[in-house]
Amino acid sequence: MSILSNVEQMYGIKIKRSRQKKDILKIETANMTYCLKPYHFPEEEIRFITRVLSFLDERGFTRSQKVYPTVQRAAYMTHEGISYTLTNWVDGRRPKFTKKIDFKKGISTLAKFHSSAVGFPVDEAPAARIRYEALGDEIAGYKKRLSPYRGTAHLVALCEEVSNYLQQPKVREAIDSEQKAAAFIHGDYNYPNLVKDRQLRIHLIDFENCSLHVRMKDLSHLLHRNCLWNGTKMLRAIDYYQRFRPLSTRDLHLLHALLISPYHVVRNIRIGGIRSAKHVIPSLAQLYKYRRVLRALL
Repeated sequence: MSILSNVEQMYGIKIKRSRQKKDILKIETANMTYCLKPYHFPEEEIRFITRVLSFLDERGFTRSQKVYPTVQRAAYMTHEGISYTLTNWVDGRRPKFTKKIDFKKGISTLAKFHSSAVGFPVDEAPAARIRYEALGDEIAGYKKRLSPYRGTAHLVALCEEVSNYLQQPKVREAIDSEQKAAAFIHGDYNYPNLVKDRQLRIHLIDFENCSLHVRMKDLSHLLHRNCLWNGTKMLRAIDYYQRFRPLSTRDLHLLHALLISPYHVVRNIRIGGIRSAKHVIPSLAQLYKYRRVLRALL
């Protein structure tokens, strides 16, 4: 049986046409367009991802995809050993975060998402997706990744400093508070995983990296990717985020620790090696200026 025949049988729909887009299928029926997405995770993690989406739907957050159950009320189907989810297709295009208006909409949407991303039933999350205490290991991994290369000693020292920051009382309070709130994150919040519709609203797609984690992880990821070593631009973005979701003093201490980590350098090394990372390695003077500006968070 072909995958499309299996989808028709499992979901009780009649497919008019379909089109492959990268690893997903765009499926059209007489009155609906769907997204069929494959997953290569253990089933408990696929259940978690679909539960996150249904949880957001229950909370009234309308900017993420809706999971459609099979005829048998399962949250996903399996075909030839691969699991798939069927969600609504979001029409639109990627926002351009080089445009101020798109970037601001991306920030406000993230803040609104974070306002809904609390209270998740922890007993429905597999251990592999509970990551509140993973920050220390992440920074240790950054240090290990940077250490072999010349010209990165100042970033290795920065990793050691961040590790110490993560043990400071206010930062620990922030992490503990997020855990008590059962907060979760998208895990890869940036323009490739966002869609801007015709009304210029931003929608979140691709939740495969979601986890129970500190929400400042999403915000720091967005800022590292779009305001690299530009503390002034980051502070403006954080101020705008707080128009929609105010942050506590402890949140700001945690965010400060995450923002001074050399995440984007490590990311580029992972993607293309040290040559790929050279253009994002700050000089000592650039790093000093960046850190001086970010102290305003504290």
